[in-house]
Amino acid sequence: MKQRQFLEVIDRDEAERRFQEVIRAEPLGEESIGLDCALGRVLAQDVRAEVDVPGFDRSNMDGFAVRAMDTFGASEEHPVRLRLNAESIPTGVFPEVEVKSRTATSIATGGMLPRGADAVVPVEQTDFDEATNEILVRASRVPGAALSFAGTDMGRGETVLFSGTRLTSRETGVLAAIGCDRVRVYRQPRVAILSTGNEIIQPGESIRPGLVYDSNGRILADAVSELGAQPWLMGTFADDPGVLRKALAEALADADLVLLSGGTSKGEGDLNALVVDELEPGIVVHGVALKPGKPICLAAEGEKPVVILPGFPTSAIFTFFEFVAPVIRSLAGLAAETRGQVKAKLAVDTVS
Repeated sequence: MKQRQFLEVIDRDEAERRFQEVIRAEPLGEESIGLDCALGRVLAQDVRAEVDVPGFDRSNMDGFAVRAMDTFGASEEHPVRLRLNAESIPTGVFPEVEVKSRTATSIATGGMLPRGADAVVPVEQTDFDEATNEILVRASRVPGAALSFAGTDMGRGETVLFSGTRLTSRETGVLAAIGCDRVRVYRQPRVAILSTGNEIIQPGESIRPGLVYDSNGRILADAVSELGAQPWLMGTFADDPGVLRKALAEALADADLVLLSGGTSKGEGDLNALVVDELEPGIVVHGVALKPGKPICLAAEGEKPVVILPGFPTSAIFTFFEFVAPVIRSLAGLAAETRGQVKAKLAVDTVS
């Protein structure tokens, strides 16, 4: 059978321009979800704190709430004596006794600072005189020592997270700290992945000479997940136009982007390009001046992206990150990825 040749091999940037021209690469809409489901999702709105964090002046240490000026001059040799108040302040308790001059109140880490106090003396810098009900302070303190003041972490009305942020454990922790139990996020793109070829079988199946396990499907599905989208690994499909048309129609009906692996080169069994070109507008790029990855095929059904990646795994993942990953990021509401450049000198001459 006469092999089909590429009609046109074009520059990588021109290929991307043509592809972006026919597809819709914008966020897919918003939804409200619970914080327990927010990990990995992309914020669709800025988030502002509705409370101060912390919400009150609190102790950072176990010790004693004091007036700092009462401790000035204290040392190991010449400790300052302060009368201990009857009240003790654990966490979660509102203090009622004012710390007056030359007095101190026992306080736990995280406890609310009582009126009159402006510092905390760590318990290890004190001794207790049971006979006189006094503490001996052996180090001076300055106002604010061992304290966190209300709103110093986050203030009421402050924007703590911005739209377009992908939520990691750090961001979900921030949301929990301000009492946010629901967030507005962009809908996750659903990416259908079809592995094609008579020789392809799934891991776990019995292999024989001439067959190969499908690694592309796994690589692409996990790469899609890493980008914050939902992979739909549809399985393996034979090189049969009828089978491919049916699978492609199913994928297009329920996915935001469709990936086919293999069948885009110029061999006898490479039928994916033939089937995809039946779409409207169909194929806009077939063949890009890249190595590896020359046979990549960029297409669309309406404004929905359809991409046929080369079957060779290195080519597939290389072209995925060149052409598909930016589209997934746009659909997911993520900003374009920035790349750095590093100058390097090759060890040997390389012919272009």
